[in-house]
Amino acid sequence: MEYRKDIDGLRAIAVLSVIFFHSGVTLFSGGFVGVDVFFVISGYLITSLVSNEIKEERFTFANFYKRRALRLLPALNVTLLIVLIFGFVFYNNSAFDNLGKEILFSALGLANILFAQGIDYFSNDEAYRPLIHLWSLGVEEQFYVFWPLILIFLLKFNHSFVLKSVLVLFFIFLWLSEYAIANESDGSYYYLQFRAFELLIGAVFALLPNRIDTRLNNIFSFIGVCFILTPMFLFDKYTNFPGVNALFPCLGTGLVIYFSRGTVISKLLGARLLVGVGLISYPLYLYHQPLISFLSYFELHLLPWTMVFIILAVCIPLSWGTYRFIEQPIRKKASKSVKHTRTSIVALVAFIPIFVISGALIAKGQGLPWRFSILNEFAYDLSEQNRMPFNEAFERGYQVEDGQRGNVLFIGDSVLQNYVVPLSNTFFKGKKIDVVSRGGCVLLKAVEFRDSFSDISCNDLREKLYEKDKLYDVVVISQSWALYDDNILNVNFAKNENENYNIQKWIRFLNETILHFKKYAKKIIVIGAHPKVHGTQELQPNILLTQKKYEKGLEKLSISNLTYLEESSSFFNKFNQSNKVVVLNPLKLWCQKTCITHNGSWSYFVDSQHVSFSSTNFLERQLQTNYANLIND
Repeated sequence: MEYRKDIDGLRAIAVLSVIFFHSGVTLFSGGFVGVDVFFVISGYLITSLVSNEIKEERFTFANFYKRRALRLLPALNVTLLIVLIFGFVFYNNSAFDNLGKEILFSALGLANILFAQGIDYFSNDEAYRPLIHLWSLGVEEQFYVFWPLILIFLLKFNHSFVLKSVLVLFFIFLWLSEYAIANESDGSYYYLQFRAFELLIGAVFALLPNRIDTRLNNIFSFIGVCFILTPMFLFDKYTNFPGVNALFPCLGTGLVIYFSRGTVISKLLGARLLVGVGLISYPLYLYHQPLISFLSYFELHLLPWTMVFIILAVCIPLSWGTYRFIEQPIRKKASKSVKHTRTSIVALVAFIPIFVISGALIAKGQGLPWRFSILNEFAYDLSEQNRMPFNEAFERGYQVEDGQRGNVLFIGDSVLQNYVVPLSNTFFKGKKIDVVSRGGCVLLKAVEFRDSFSDISCNDLREKLYEKDKLYDVVVISQSWALYDDNILNVNFAKNENENYNIQKWIRFLNETILHFKKYAKKIIVIGAHPKVHGTQELQPNILLTQKKYEKGLEKLSISNLTYLEESSSFFNKFNQSNKVVVLNPLKLWCQKTCITHNGSWSYFVDSQHVSFSSTNFLERQLQTNYANLIND
């Protein structure tokens, strides 16, 4: 195929927009559309290559997948290896367990399928998501499996039939994507069937007849650039995407590819700097997200443009080195002979089972806790103290025994889970405990909730919960009250307002929930706003952590939302209704004259919101001291 500098220039714009977006540059709030530009380019190039080879009767699946392996695997193997080593050294058991799954699925080209099970692409969780961007590579690799087969079948007929068929497929998959978004289907952002229309736009432009040189080419290519750039500035995480909105960057890319040759746009895109970035855009794309994740892990709190500068300063040389000293030598060696090709492919592919097995062992081994016991005994002791009490005694989801009567029911998200064990040990010993709980899930009555997870459906839990007419002595209700602004669909709130303003949105839902359970419970306990603790990240168990460094970190722990806790107390006190409804204020548990976050030896918090095994005795004492009379009345 003819090499085109302007396509590499497009790649440069695409990868830079993604880097700006992931770095938090607000000007590029829609920079995620750079991925869609990549999809169209891939669809165009693969269709052009495969259709030409099929027509010339020299296409073979072996050669096609050899080229794909030589293109994709070198930088991917480097990425997975770096992330695996970092995770082994720095991640705690839970985070390393999750990383094991991500490495396994990424090595198999299935990362998008894993992330579709419960990861919000727009969530601010960079510290433990170094491979979140590999969802797009999964989409492309799955497309490579099916598309050559479809093209071979279609090209048995005439060229006109192929183009019409691809257009039909394009509209079908576009409709599927738009339908999935409208119905908030799980995985609408990640799955191939909801992204295929973007790659097919590239295929359509590859199958169009050769264009005629006219003065309109400059106009069409300019319109294409506008279609690409405008969404980068106007779209944001609230934009329904992909669906119809993805047509702007995708059609824009197609217009530029089809019309730009010999135009002013082609000359601009063919500038040496853009072409240089475009040539290394693939490893640059792979490396930038792990670096963002690593920097976030150490809580450096960099300004967005500072983050961009560091990424470019580190990743461009690393990407160039990968391109110059790994990718190019492997391709040159593979091009010399069949023997050299086979050797290169075997060497590259051999890493796949290594990563698959490693990921499986990490996930099956629950994050390999033995690495701490062997390499850092203190980190092992810390990981034992950092166990979450709820996970030791209960299971998340719908854990309700059959029957018409029960003792205690807990409902809420993972923050509610902080108090299940201390309350049970203090006031409900020997009682039968039912729990309906899942992290990232609002279970208040009448809430219309956009769920970011799908392993256990939050909406199904809520529906099942309020269909039950079981009677209880006590019902305990709580959640993280400062979250979920973007997930509650049937309430108006002002974006970017302070936390105290947004807590008002719970009035209706909390009232309806209390009203519902008054029919089924003798007493209702509402747990108010929860502390948010700063400084927990550097106290995570890792192989390099020393006891001295940990003890210094304990001194830095602080509750960062004290004003919010104090102001929200008046909001929750409105729900105190004699003995029937009791409000339990976490501020009274954690802060008396001073706020307590550790016992001098161990932190009471695993992370900024969730308590550790070490906190259990402390919370039980505080509950007995502050709430014994209220609970036992």
